[in-house]
Amino acid sequence: MDCSSPARGGLNIKGKRYAEDQGPPDPACDCMVCRRYSRAYLRHLMQAGEALSGTLNSIHNLAYYQGIMERVRKNLDPAS
Repeated sequence: MDCSSPARGGLNIKGKRYAEDQGPPDPACDCMVCRRYSRAYLRHLMQAGEALSGTLNSIHNLAYYQGIMERVRKNLDPAS
């Protein structure tokens, strides 16, 4: 992913083992990138230097952080 924080504990999409991996980047994520694209396709975009790679990685990372913030807000809300 394009942000170093999620990538530290996650997926290095540049790895050769993902060249034919048809699974989603993050099976637990429901963002549009994880629903529509495979690890192999994202790896291909990254390896080819396509600008779309950075866009899709950013969309996923924003969804990742949005999910974290939703959980934080929910846990801080005394009504929940």
